Amino acid sequence: MPVLLLSPRFSSDSIALATEASRLSWRVHRLHDRRPPARLAEEDLVFYGESLLADTIGKALGLALLEPAADTLSLLPEELVRRDVRFTTLGAARGERFPRFVKPADEKQFRASVYHSGAELPGPEVLEDGLPVLTAEPVCWLDEYRCFVLEGRVVTASPYAWKGEREESSLASFDLEGARTFAAEVLARAGDSFPSAVVLDVGRIEGRGWAVVELNPAWSSGLYACDAAGVLRVLQRASGTSRTVASGDARWLRPLPNIEG
Repeated sequence: MPVLLLSPRFSSDSIALATEASRLSWRVHRLHDRRPPARLAEEDLVFYGESLLADTIGKALGLALLEPAADTLSLLPEELVRRDVRFTTLGAARGERFPRFVKPADEKQFRASVYHSGAELPGPEVLEDGLPVLTAEPVCWLDEYRCFVLEGRVVTASPYAWKGEREESSLASFDLEGARTFAAEVLARAGDSFPSAVVLDVGRIEGRGWAVVELNPAWSSGLYACDAAGVLRVLQRASGTSRTVASGDARWLRPLPNIEG
């Protein structure tokens, strides 16, 4: 039976997953600190937590964590992203024409936002010029949706933003069915460039139509109103162990550092 391994940090998402896992007769283990019991390495683990925790405990527990390549969004066809997206470095991004949306390609070393000049970005005294980043043409997102994907199909989906702000579905004109339809189109056309278990965010750009917002690892993504049972199905593939990972998923594995102590 799987063991759902959770961060010491309580959140509504981790509580929802723990509740559903217990209903399915899974065992649930919430870590008390960043030093997990060695016995957990023998279990059929399914991990859900922040990337820093994954890097701290992952190697010792033999976790196999799937994540999309950092440059995936920039390689998608223009008609799926409907804006100029580039994969570059922080140093090179300072020389682009602004305003420009800039975000770290992998971690959250600085705030993802629309910047109005290169001088607003972190300088080389703060972050290395070679840090990978994604830059994009600023656009106005009308609405945004989170899709948990398994083997090319949307398992569960939820709206999460209306005009850049969190909104309850009853308060905005969301089109969840349209989001699912567009996500299915994206997966049919570009699914081979995604991990078999991943989070795909889509939305509507004002004046342009449906587009891919971004891709994220399922094991560290918020649920919003997605079905917890469906998310657990995706997590089983996205955050298992080296004993359970499928051979075809090897190219999507997150490199995990060796942490002593």
